[in-house]
Amino acid sequence: MNFREQLLAELSKRNTVYMASVIGTDKKLFKEMFELILTNEEYVSGRAAWVIEHVWLDYPKMIEPYINDMIDFLPKSKYDNQKRHFTKILSTRDLRELDEERLGILIDRCFTWLEDPIYPTAVKMFSMQIIYNYVEIEHVIATELIAIIENQFNDSTPGFKNRGGKLLRKLYKLVD
Repeated sequence: MNFREQLLAELSKRNTVYMASVIGTDKKLFKEMFELILTNEEYVSGRAAWVIEHVWLDYPKMIEPYINDMIDFLPKSKYDNQKRHFTKILSTRDLRELDEERLGILIDRCFTWLEDPIYPTAVKMFSMQIIYNYVEIEHVIATELIAIIENQFNDSTPGFKNRGGKLLRKLYKLVD
């Protein structure tokens, strides 16, 4: 299958799930799809990230060899859908498994995306979750995360308020 052509043929969940089912646990096909994300090509890259997310949902171990590549790609990512799918996957990771350099890249990107009003709610919500996951390891940035969430809370979307409110309750307990 020519994944690039299939990605361009149709933007739909049906097509995404179909391609994810073709990949299944085939490491070679997974790598081929992952490499399409790294092209940063409009339409192709973000749609490939969606397929990778679907494979990850069914076969979480398939993403393991690519975690560092995902983090290294974050500063180069051009499209919100790339950021959304990657932060969703990374929000479930144990951050203690990352080396210090990659952890720094991840947390820096997440703070940037959380603070900047141009990014969509889903990117902000997953970024906020990743930062909170880091706060559980390193409490020192808890007050900074609280300030950012509180600053955006009143003018934010229901999704942001939902996730932000839950995290604020947990954060307040950590800083008391």
